[in-house]
This record gives sequence, structure tokens and C-alpha cells, in this order.
Amino acid sequence: MKAILIIAHHCILPGAYKGFEEIMDKLHHDLPGTRVASTSLLDLENDLRTLLREDVESVTLLPYLLLNGQHTKNDVPKVVAHLQAEFPQIPITLLPCLGDWKEFADMVVAGVRSAQTAHSQSVTSATSHLKAPQERAHSSNLFSIELNLEGKNVLVVGGGRIALRKVKTLLPTGARITVVAPQFDPEFESLSSKGEARPQTSSLVTLINRPYEPLDLRGIFMVFICTDQPAVNAQVSNDARARRILVNNACDYLDGDFIVPARMDFGENIAVTVSTQGRAPSLAKKLKQKIQADWAEGLEQIERDFGK
Repeated sequence: MKAILIIAHHCILPGAYKGFEEIMDKLHHDLPGTRVASTSLLDLENDLRTLLREDVESVTLLPYLLLNGQHTKNDVPKVVAHLQAEFPQIPITLLPCLGDWKEFADMVVAGVRSAQTAHSQSVTSATSHLKAPQERAHSSNLFSIELNLEGKNVLVVGGGRIALRKVKTLLPTGARITVVAPQFDPEFESLSSKGEARPQTSSLVTLINRPYEPLDLRGIFMVFICTDQPAVNAQVSNDARARRILVNNACDYLDGDFIVPARMDFGENIAVTVSTQGRAPSLAKKLKQKIQADWAEGLEQIERDFGK
């Protein structure tokens, strides 16, 4: 299997990786059978080494950078040379940075010409065009799914009450849960081994007592963002998107890939979920209370009859 690794700058601003993600999606579509992955300049050596340890026959590196400066002339080639010596049997090809591609100049000229044409349109038309993506984002419906997380690595960033509720929801799934935070709600102690100052591991959950780091996403299938720090939330979201990891943002459902509906279990075989598409959590809570009050007895009887 051939592999492509795209190298981008590290950025914490929400939406910064939009164009980057579109290019990755197109490469996935147009190069079937080729593994397409991404990394940052900060994580390049670790991520490239991990890729080379997998079943790949060659790796092509694309510096998603405009200027042929310090990074492309020195930093990246040094990493490539070091790892090529470590894995001599796997060819590593380093492409030029985007700014040195001949096609890039043509694309810039075409973009400027298109912008000049668009400027001549009416303000009303231009405003309507700019608002369309936001309106679609609010009107789109989410796809409901029940996901098997058994044995999957799940990261929860944050140590407060919201993070605690997420962890309690995840515990029955059989996922491997890691929680990273500089401070933890005292109730987390009941979910992990006690009396250790270093990262704690038990059969239920692993607690890492420090701020989030990008390397925390290594090998992660899904991440839950549960902090009250907007800069941290944005960084985790962008880091995860660059690695194509599913994201749930407890503070901004529009920023995440999925939401978690309110769930009620009635016996072993019946589970009822309530969702307002993330738009009205208080309404979902009221619906859950209504169902529990009006339907619980009937659903529990159906469960008992089913087992007979």
C-alpha cells in the first residue's frame, strides 16, 4: 500500500483546516488504495515513523506550505533523511512546497480574476451567497447511529462535571477511555485507581493529570471536548480534524462531527433516545422526563413479556 502524508502548520483557530480537509477528501476519492494521512510540523517525526512501521511500500510527503523557507529547506528534509536511514527499505519522496508548484501560480491568477468578477456583482447577491453555507449548516439533519466502541480508544479532554458525565456514559461501551486535564472533579477518583500522583490506570479509565497535548490524539478513534477554555477546545478540534478523528464538542455542537442524544434504558433490550439535533438540550431533557414518567411502566412490561 502506498501512502501520502500531508504536512501542515499547527493552528488552533476554528475552521482553519477547511481547505486542507477538502484536499484530503479529494485525494481519498481520486487515489483509491492509497492511504492519505496528515500531520503538523510539530508531529512530523513521530507520525512519519508510525506510518513507516505499518504495511506501506512507499511514502510521499506533501508540505502544505507556501514559502520555501526554513521548514521546507531544513527542518523537514532533516526529519526525512533521519527516518529514511532508519527505514531504508521504504522509499520516502519529499515533494516541493505548494508555492514552488508551477500550477500554483496559475491557480492564484485564476482566483484573483474570479474575485474581480465577483466584485462587480450586487451587494445583495454577494451577501446571499456568503450566508448560504451557514444556513445549510443550521438546517441539515444529523444521521442517527449506534456505534460499537468496544476496544476503541476514546479521549475525553477536560476534568469537570461535563467530562464526568461523558465518561459515565462511555463506561458501559467497553471503550478504552483516557481523560486528560490539569484538574479533575473528585468523583473521578471512584472511576480510577487511587493514591497515585502519576497518570492512573484501572480497568475502567485512565486519568492523565496535565494539560492537553497534541500527542494525546495518537491512536485515538473518537474525542470528546469538555473544557471551559475556548482556545483549548479549538486546538483539540483542529488537531483531531487534521487526523480525521471523530469530534464531539460539548460547548459547540456545530463544531463537532456528532452529538450524543439523551438515552433511557428499559431492561436489557429496549433503549430509547431523544434528540433535538443539538439545538435545544433543555427540550431534550424535558422529553426524556416525559417519556420516563409516561412510558416507563409500559416499556418495562413489554421487556418482561419479551423474555417469557
